[in-house]
Amino acid sequence: MKFTMLAALVAATFTAESALALGAKECALQAGLVMQVVDARSAGAESEAALQQIQAGLNGETQKFATIVSVVVDWVYTLPDEQLGAAVGDAWTEGCLKG
Repeated sequence: MKFTMLAALVAATFTAESALALGAKECALQAGLVMQVVDARSAGAESEAALQQIQAGLNGETQKFATIVSVVVDWVYTLPDEQLGAAVGDAWTEGCLKG
């Protein structure tokens, strides 16, 4: 599934040591980023606009995700409309916690 491949890519952006240290807080940050993309798409934003909007809003703890936002946007924009919703963030969190 596309989610599994994307989760693997995100995990690969961290060192092995930090990947092992992923916890609920880190996964919540990632899921929040994913849901920002879902919300932008649901509101009718084109993928490029969503990318720019989300990258511009990164700060503090989320700044480290700047390099993967485009991958998350690409993935979310491939999902069927009927799959958009809170379940996307929940699935991300579940995959992250297993990573």
